[in-house]
Amino acid sequence: MNKFMKHQKLQFKPGSFRLNGLFRVVFLICCLLSAGLTQAQEKKITAEFKDTPLSNVLKQLEKLSTYKILFTYDDVQSYKVTVSLKDATITEALQKVLDGKPFVFSDVANGKYISVVYQPKKKSETTKEIKGKVVDSKGETVIGATVRVVNATIGTATDIDGNFTLRVPENVMTLEIGVVGMKTQLVSIKDKTEVRVVMEEDNTVLEDVVVTGIFKKAKESYTGAVSSINAEQLKMYKGQNVLQTLKNIDASLNFTVNNAVGSNPNAVPQINIRGNSSLPISVQEYNESASNAVNTPLIIRDGFEISLEQLMDYNDDEIESINILKDAAATAIYGSRGSNGVIVVITKQPEAGKLRVNVEVGMDLEIPDLSSYDLLNAAQKLELERSLGLYDNTVAPSNDVWYKKAYYKRLRDVLSGTDTDWLSKPLHTGVGTHYNLRMEGGSEQFRWGVSAAYKDIQGAMKESSRRNFNGSVTLMYQMKKLIFRNYSSYTTNEGKESKYGNFSDYVKQQPYNAAYDQNGKLVRYFDGFHKATGKSQNPLYDATLNSFDKSGYQALTNNFSVEWKPTEELTLRGQVGISGKNTTNDAFLPAEHSTFTEDEYYSTDEGFLRRGIYTYSPGRTSSYDGNLTLAYNKVFHDKHQVYVGLDYSLSESRSYSYRIVAEGFTNEDINFLGSARQYAKDEGPGGSKMKTRRMGLTGNANYIFDNRYYVDLSYRMDGSSTFGSKKKYAQFWSSGIGWNIHNEKFFSNDVVNTLRLKASYGETGTQQGSSSGASTIYKYITDNRYMHWTGAVLQGWGNPYLTWQKTNEFNIGTEVGLLQGRVKGEFNFYTKRTGNLLSNMDLPHSMGFSSYVSNVGEVKNRGWEASATGYLIRDTEREINWMIGGQLVYNKNYISKLSEAVKAQNEAYLKEDVDVANLFYEGRPQNAIYAVRSFGIDPSTGKEVFLDKNGKETDIWNASDKVYLGSKDPKFRGNFNTMFMWKGFTLNMSFGFYWGGKVYNQTLIDRVEVTRTTLMSQNVDARVYKDRWQKPGDVVSFKKFDNTATRATSRFVMDDNVFELQSVALQYKWDEGWLHKHTPISSVIFSVNMSDLFHFSTVKMERGTSYPYARNILGSVKFLF
Repeated sequence: MNKFMKHQKLQFKPGSFRLNGLFRVVFLICCLLSAGLTQAQEKKITAEFKDTPLSNVLKQLEKLSTYKILFTYDDVQSYKVTVSLKDATITEALQKVLDGKPFVFSDVANGKYISVVYQPKKKSETTKEIKGKVVDSKGETVIGATVRVVNATIGTATDIDGNFTLRVPENVMTLEIGVVGMKTQLVSIKDKTEVRVVMEEDNTVLEDVVVTGIFKKAKESYTGAVSSINAEQLKMYKGQNVLQTLKNIDASLNFTVNNAVGSNPNAVPQINIRGNSSLPISVQEYNESASNAVNTPLIIRDGFEISLEQLMDYNDDEIESINILKDAAATAIYGSRGSNGVIVVITKQPEAGKLRVNVEVGMDLEIPDLSSYDLLNAAQKLELERSLGLYDNTVAPSNDVWYKKAYYKRLRDVLSGTDTDWLSKPLHTGVGTHYNLRMEGGSEQFRWGVSAAYKDIQGAMKESSRRNFNGSVTLMYQMKKLIFRNYSSYTTNEGKESKYGNFSDYVKQQPYNAAYDQNGKLVRYFDGFHKATGKSQNPLYDATLNSFDKSGYQALTNNFSVEWKPTEELTLRGQVGISGKNTTNDAFLPAEHSTFTEDEYYSTDEGFLRRGIYTYSPGRTSSYDGNLTLAYNKVFHDKHQVYVGLDYSLSESRSYSYRIVAEGFTNEDINFLGSARQYAKDEGPGGSKMKTRRMGLTGNANYIFDNRYYVDLSYRMDGSSTFGSKKKYAQFWSSGIGWNIHNEKFFSNDVVNTLRLKASYGETGTQQGSSSGASTIYKYITDNRYMHWTGAVLQGWGNPYLTWQKTNEFNIGTEVGLLQGRVKGEFNFYTKRTGNLLSNMDLPHSMGFSSYVSNVGEVKNRGWEASATGYLIRDTEREINWMIGGQLVYNKNYISKLSEAVKAQNEAYLKEDVDVANLFYEGRPQNAIYAVRSFGIDPSTGKEVFLDKNGKETDIWNASDKVYLGSKDPKFRGNFNTMFMWKGFTLNMSFGFYWGGKVYNQTLIDRVEVTRTTLMSQNVDARVYKDRWQKPGDVVSFKKFDNTATRATSRFVMDDNVFELQSVALQYKWDEGWLHKHTPISSVIFSVNMSDLFHFSTVKMERGTSYPYARNILGSVKFLF
């Protein structure tokens, strides 16, 4: 932006004012003294400048002298100064500063103003035209790069294709080319008329700012632990959705493995950062939901909170960067919401210039991965049943005929070719599509951007899908020192679950049962194992019915901000965000569904009329957020830099939801809710309504001395309506220090370019958990009355002292950069202690309630994170780059304090539960595994031998003998990635791994060590042939065939070590001559992204039990106009 400063003369008109005699005498004396002492009182200037922009030098001289220095910014912006001044007058200082540069300055005798004027040298008589193209290290065009003659103002900028044309004097030998984020290049044009320039990334520029969602902090002085992910990484490691992409990139995000949901596109994953910091309120809650949702990090998009599901569905092409804030120094500014970590999403801003259009079309494939399944085929299963005597009836010989008849019928079917592949019946290769459109343009004063994206994911199970549409409009207007920005977005989502039901139902099916008869008609019922057993229904029949299970939402967001920068040091920004979200959940099962036909109750007169059920759950959430941020950043005397930020925020959220379960649908084609006969038995309409308010005041201060030593301080006070009336406010804080060793004079090293140490400690909080624990809740009595009144009863006892959970975290880390950014590394060690955990507390029975919610309990985490990246090859001349990188993460989690109520719940679950239980014990991790110790299978009897809690051998399994056998959480997680670029081609690969954890192998229970009765109704794993006890002397892992149930023992607890290929991406960019000459297209990008290509584990276990895992392939073509 050009700035011109004009002289204005202050004139006094005759008669405009009168002076009395005394005032006139005084005024005259002052003028004489001022004229006589001006020269004597002129300030002496002492300063040192090193490679400092001329504009900054002139401003500094203005501050060190008594003069106002006038200049045109565009004339001086390209010049830098290196000079040392000591006790110099303003005239002497300007002479030294402007020496050798095409500038002159005016006489300083007037005592007020000095004008620095550009005076170019005489131009050469002859000129020549230089044409060129500017690209980055990947061969992509660089738009808007400045191209100019060294030490002159002759210049231009590259266009949208990276091309430029410049006419220069004949004697010019060198051009200087620069752009933000790239290293400035000096290019020789001697004897040349055309050049190609390859720019290199300037890592110090690209990473010099950390966006925290509230403040922007300089990387050089930031003490927080943060992972930054740019748009290029999101593109190259692209997965099924944004969350899958983040998993492919950053191992510090821990995705909880959910073996049941597999690759279900409608399943929202559970994630945490640096371990679980919270516990469910009760053991019962944890076992019923098995949820770690209380540890979900806070998601911030452009300063406003969104849900994890909204991030999953967001169009990743609209994201400029994602910053993952991990420690207290980074998250304390979010106070009561920061202890689980914060994911900050920054969307793309429109770029000024001519209209730019990006269009992308693509195809998405979901290919089922059944490599973990090893089931018997029809012949093997039938032979196993025969060899175990399941077709012999020695107890009732008269029934033996039925058994033999069933066997020979199945044998005939098998010999005639019946061998049903049940696993493939509900599956297919899902073929989806995606489309992206982005347009942007405008001037420096007004910029605009419009985007639209549609994505249709067809899941690996038939008729399961997830469809998203994202649309947004961004408007930016700059008026002098004001910047207005408005971002509006609309998202609609529809998810459908498969009508084919649970995948495990197909895994269980007998392979000798044909799904269709000889006429191609679907078989509804299969014969029982023999005449004495009942028939079973073909799971494919339910898929032919008019059932559905779908959900969706529509979200509308509008964020408006205005930024005022009255001075270069001061910024004031105000933001207001309004959002609304409507959700729906609809599920319908017709009367003929197996849910009703296989339940005897629905065959009774009462139950028959209740067949068919419809569940309808609509909801709405609306919120507004507002904040006002003031930031001040100034450098004093070239060595002291101060940053101060203040933020005040307000938020209100309102939500409601209903739940209606109706039944009695006599006709499956009539799935209209209003056609129901009645509400579900013992269940009327339900719902919830909630309103919460929150306010926060945040302060952040940062001091840097000589760009070497720095201190970072944060403070936040939060108030919330979620907690008790006596504890509505809480304070959170952090402090950090750092040392840029690479800026020390004694540390002059050509190999180590960056060496930084930092440490921080602070306290953050979380308000996730029970929102009703602080309030005493009443429930109206709707089924009785007293005369004309209805009463109410206490539903829950509130705790007015309920407050936030608080996490104290210490972090110490180091960052290293070698060989001018060729190699980079970072290491962080941390400890976290979360206290005031929400937990149930016991009450005397006389109170009428068994418990209430209080702040009792403590969880600790300790670990470290290490990452490194480096270029094996970086050859810009041949356009070859090869980079490798990796991360390794360690975390240890354990519970250090529990309430007595939770301890009592543990004992109850320990005694009653026969499966592997989820229990909480002090000194143990949250995701611990508890089971009875086992010595294995006795070779002489084929029975299991146990070890009781006193260390004695026994053949009796007792639930109270369960002990701690390990944690499901791996000790180490990490990834390894590599990127190879050659001309227009780019290949990326990302491998993931984890080891050191334990897993309870449920497959061995469900498919291997099954009872004889279970064998009659379902298929089994091939390991039953060789690994089960058959006769005395067999040394095997699994007990003999009988009808005794298998209980939870250490035999099924195994080391869980995994190595997987998370992502492979291949891209080619075409932007060569023919395309430009014959089409309006700037470039075409062809890309293929593949995820979850292989999974190697030390545990042989079925993966994706309710919904199978899938290999994901995304192919796309992107056109840039």
